[in-house]
Amino acid sequence: MEETKVKQAILSFPAGSAGGPDGLRPQHLKDLMGSLEAGPSFLSALTAFTNMLLAGGCPTEIAPIFFGGKLLALNKKSGDLRPIVIGFALRRLVSKCANSFGTGQLHQYFGALQLGVGTKSGCEAAIHSARRYIQHMPTNCVLAKLDCSNAFNSLHRQDMLLATLDKIPEVYAYVYSAYSSPSQLFFGSYRLSSMEGPQQGDPLGPLLFCLAIQPLLLSLESDITIGYLDDLTLEGTSFVVAKDVSRVQTIGQSMGLKLNVSKCELIADPLTSVNDPLLSSFTRITPLEAYLLGHCLKA
Repeated sequence: MEETKVKQAILSFPAGSAGGPDGLRPQHLKDLMGSLEAGPSFLSALTAFTNMLLAGGCPTEIAPIFFGGKLLALNKKSGDLRPIVIGFALRRLVSKCANSFGTGQLHQYFGALQLGVGTKSGCEAAIHSARRYIQHMPTNCVLAKLDCSNAFNSLHRQDMLLATLDKIPEVYAYVYSAYSSPSQLFFGSYRLSSMEGPQQGDPLGPLLFCLAIQPLLLSLESDITIGYLDDLTLEGTSFVVAKDVSRVQTIGQSMGLKLNVSKCELIADPLTSVNDPLLSSFTRITPLEAYLLGHCLKA
């Protein structure tokens, strides 16, 4: 990794980014790099450190701590808790560098299926695509929105590692260091083990998730398949969509992903007949009431 790439990664941290368990914040890195006297040598040393970690050089006895983070719990309106993990700033920096390389390598592989990683305005593209589809949707066609329970924290890490080795072996050593064994999350005086899925707060996490599920998306036969991180949208005839949903349920479960039927939606004309039991169990929505990624699909 070149110094210019490391510098770009440091500058890409949003202002006010929090520090991890050690208290070191990204702003500290920016300030050190901006020093007229020590800045150049600091960037050089930090680049060497980054390349050492990318090569898998993190000592195994340190990895569970370095690839861990500070755990916070925020209250949801529903009364549940939303866990938030803040990783070490240096770990997030190296992950940003790995992510920058990975997205460049996988752009063509993801194509139009994965719009949540490496695609500029991917959210808008997904919404416009779905909106155009339902505007001219034949009465025998449907749009299914799939939701998996706690998807990011449930995906088997073995699938992430195998997918990384297959498609971006250049960063496999780093990903193996981070995810081959559980890492430690610090919650006050407690320690919890992070054992499944890409860790919250890891800039490389979304890429690893999308990479692991891409073979499944490629195997689907719906007219249009849109993956936006853990939100999956299928569009086509009710028969084909039903077959694809069953495949997602079966293969997804083998990867640790459980379809949350209570939150899945089926968008279809009121006159459209749906005979598949699984699709019929989805919440039925008319095209005039449909939303995708928080945006109304009504023209």
